[in-house]
Amino acid sequence: MNVAYNVSNQTRADDRPGEPDGSLRVLRLLLLPLSLLLWGIGATRTDTNNLSPYGLPGALSPIFYAGLALLILSAGIEFSRRVLSPARLALHSVALVVILYGTAPLIYQEGRYAWLYKTVGVTQYVGAHGSLDRTIDIYQNWPGFFALAAWFNKVSGAGSPVDYAKWAQLVFELAAIPLLYTIYHSLFLPVWHRWLAIMLYAASNWIAQDYYSPQGMSTLLTLGIMALVTRWMFVVTSERRQREAAGSSRDMRFDGGARYAMARELRRSGPFIIALSALFFILTATHELSPYIVTIQIAALAVTGLARPRWIALVVVAITLGYLLPNFSYVNSHYGLTSSLGSFFNNVQPPSTSSSGVAPIESDKIIADCTRLLSGGIWLLAIVGAWRQRKSRRIVLALLLLTFTPVLVLLGGAYGNEGLLRVYLFSLPWAVILAAGALAPLRNQAKEIGYNALRAVLPLAAAVTLFFPSFFGNDQSNVMTAAAVNTTLKFFQSAKPGSLFTVIGNAPISDTSNYNDFPVGTLFGDGGLLSDPKSIATAPAYLARTMENYSGSYPAYIVMTPSMSQYNIEFGITAPINITTLLAGLAKSPYWKLVASNDGTEIYQLSPAARTVPPGAYSKTVILGVP
Repeated sequence: MNVAYNVSNQTRADDRPGEPDGSLRVLRLLLLPLSLLLWGIGATRTDTNNLSPYGLPGALSPIFYAGLALLILSAGIEFSRRVLSPARLALHSVALVVILYGTAPLIYQEGRYAWLYKTVGVTQYVGAHGSLDRTIDIYQNWPGFFALAAWFNKVSGAGSPVDYAKWAQLVFELAAIPLLYTIYHSLFLPVWHRWLAIMLYAASNWIAQDYYSPQGMSTLLTLGIMALVTRWMFVVTSERRQREAAGSSRDMRFDGGARYAMARELRRSGPFIIALSALFFILTATHELSPYIVTIQIAALAVTGLARPRWIALVVVAITLGYLLPNFSYVNSHYGLTSSLGSFFNNVQPPSTSSSGVAPIESDKIIADCTRLLSGGIWLLAIVGAWRQRKSRRIVLALLLLTFTPVLVLLGGAYGNEGLLRVYLFSLPWAVILAAGALAPLRNQAKEIGYNALRAVLPLAAAVTLFFPSFFGNDQSNVMTAAAVNTTLKFFQSAKPGSLFTVIGNAPISDTSNYNDFPVGTLFGDGGLLSDPKSIATAPAYLARTMENYSGSYPAYIVMTPSMSQYNIEFGITAPINITTLLAGLAKSPYWKLVASNDGTEIYQLSPAARTVPPGAYSKTVILGVP
């Protein structure tokens, strides 16, 4: 099926002066800055103390949404023009990323996600010690991100990454724009496809792996590697086909202006192969899963002859295995790598949080449905786009391989039941290209401005609508209060090393350079010490006896933060009355002493009286690491 513009013609048209738009001229000048102004006003009026069960979306001002709507409308006007302006489309893409990923760090005092603070702790450890201890955890076996982050923290003079980590998502997403554009430009995609795909990528990336973490850095490294592959090693068509396409093609298929990699160009590509190998090594030392997905993608392109030289696949395989082998025993012993090999249907299961039989709240089910609808919608559009652009055989084949081969990684492991989320994340840059191909206007509709605007506005608006509950819907538990962050940070900077238990595992802890001195366990949930609700009434004595037995001369601590209560409400870890009863018991127990308290954040320490707990039954199955 042919689409609206000829690739080569459109490329030349983009270089011509813009055409008069009549009454749209004023709108084009005003809508973009006005949308950002309304966004800023709306964001400052957001009351983050009154988040709804649907997280941030219910607390945002109508002025905020008005600004977002104007931005999408303005983008639609740009996509409707016969002569597209790459500069203005780039500005709209940047504005969309700023609104979607800059809102949270602007209105929240501290970084979202409890797991962010563990990466802060590892960074602090590397900065303080100047070395690694691979026996501590898996993070120090893949130290690429932490080494870079520790260096940046030192040169920036920041006291702690907590001071700036909340802005990482915005930085990573902005940095992805030029990399995505390089990839799409290298594939000779029309301008309409390029920028709609970039906007859809921003509006569909709800996985939230772009926080201050190895995952965020690995996403950028992956895009950089694939930019090198598509620019210097991608084989699109033969020389004869290229001449035919240049001479006779008049439709906007993906391969209209394609090139091919000739053997004599290999010598000129040598430096880029070296650069790719260097980037891939850094990626391999940064994240545990990403290299395997990228290896699968590059190998698929090489085997099918879409990437040359084909032996580049052997290079990335060698780097991947060369780094894994020295770390294999650690990974296998701690994460059961070999036991999950080949268990595709088990590995494909999404993460599960509820372990008590307590049903999550209804809003959480709706939020989960939004994530499935957004992800499934992008993949469905990708399939439609592949069929619609099927005449561009080699390009479409490459994009299909890049979009769907990441699922093969699930044959190798469950990755904490987050494998399916990572598959979506790594397929997204390619799926949105095909999705844009499904939405491109037909040739005979090129002059229908309103119709062409709707082709961009409606899917973009739908993606953004689903993005907000998917990305911000769990903010009641994802947001860490300033009181919780500051209280735990100050306490564990000076506390004596010992065993640390969270009531439920969703707190801003482990964010100091001595995080390894506080091995962490939980009280409720899978593997928790209090899995039996009947024991809650006697829990303080039970916990004191158990921790005294296993901690010996080392202290033991129990931490409670507001984010834990919200997490429990959302995901149903245990009955809320159990937490209330436990905290009341700890406050009255002679075996526990309240050593820190601030706005709902409480830290209890095992008291010397715990040594006098009458002998009784205590857990013989819980094995805690002690410093």
